Amino acid sequence: MALRRPHRKSRHGCLECKRRRVKCDETRPVCSNCSKRQAECEYDSSSSLLWANEEPHHTKSVNSRSEEPPLPEPPHVTANPFDTSAEDDGATHSSPSLNLGDLELMMQWCNSTYQVLTRNERTDPVWRLRVPEEALSYPFLMHGILALSALHIARTRDDHRRPEYISAAVAHQNQALAFFRKQLDDINDTNAKAMFALSSMIVVYAFGFPHSPESKGPWACIDDFIQVLVLARGVEQVLRQATPSIRSSDWEILLRLDKYIASLPQDALSLLERLRELNAYCGAQDTTHDTDIYNKTIDNLTDITAAAYGGLTSITVAARWAIRLKPKFVNLIRDRSPLALIILAHLCSVLCRLKKYDWCIDQWVFKLPRAIWQILDDRWKPYAQWPMVEIFGQGFLSEIETD
Repeated sequence: MALRRPHRKSRHGCLECKRRRVKCDETRPVCSNCSKRQAECEYDSSSSLLWANEEPHHTKSVNSRSEEPPLPEPPHVTANPFDTSAEDDGATHSSPSLNLGDLELMMQWCNSTYQVLTRNERTDPVWRLRVPEEALSYPFLMHGILALSALHIARTRDDHRRPEYISAAVAHQNQALAFFRKQLDDINDTNAKAMFALSSMIVVYAFGFPHSPESKGPWACIDDFIQVLVLARGVEQVLRQATPSIRSSDWEILLRLDKYIASLPQDALSLLERLRELNAYCGAQDTTHDTDIYNKTIDNLTDITAAAYGGLTSITVAARWAIRLKPKFVNLIRDRSPLALIILAHLCSVLCRLKKYDWCIDQWVFKLPRAIWQILDDRWKPYAQWPMVEIFGQGFLSEIETD
């Protein structure tokens, strides 16, 4: 009788391999079977996200009988790490491998990346410690943490490994979104924290991901920014549904927005008033001009300008403005409305005024107004001149032409 080949059982295999009743190699985030079949690879969310591909330890029994009880495990003896005469028993004891790439990304999160989401020392512990703890129960949140950390490294380190970190960011983000979408119709007290945290990360990731080079033309830059705005608007619905559960939890501090002085310097007030006057003039000249939606957007711009003067970070200011945008205004940008583009230029000037803008915002502070200036015709450029001076300086024309 032919002997049956022994094999190791897969205890943490993906759901697809379990369904097909095939052995899973448990590679994360996508196992080899699913990779070959180009199938969606999911792991049971009830188990914690493994940092490495687990190598189960099995002991072989010699001449054992099925009716006999298994022998007890021998006591573990702590080896002397300084005993160089000890023999290497690696052949008998398998060592679990470490996923150093993911460990590096988690260290990046705890040391630095979390700071882009936190506002002050009161919210620091939540983003730095509580969010990773929550991610142990929700793999999609863990993938979100690793994705944002990889993107942060790619955007701030200038070395040959930058493409590797971008690829890691995309892979983890795709995994995060695949699980995240399945939870959208069932946001409850149990998963609200994870959904809230990942939604916030998605907005930062969208702002921070590198987009089309300027060589593709100014409208490519505008279209990329429109995609960021659309995504931010979608996240707003998730945040709204999760907020009641967050408010009654130990994460409630995240919802306490910092107070800031609503009064603005005279030059900022004069600028915003000019935008309102321009909007009224356009409405008087064109009966199809939607004066109301522009006024609401300018009011939103006024509020985040005050927030910027009050000390909020650039990503907080930009995300708050984007999330509050009305879909009609996003469509106006898409329809190439000159006034909508001018308002965008003023937003960039507000971000630039913060001086210290976050790594996920810097690409928009200069690239977006440069594209807007190239698009506007001579009739509209005088209304965009002030934000251009604020961003590039008095010699902004030569700055824009040479870049």
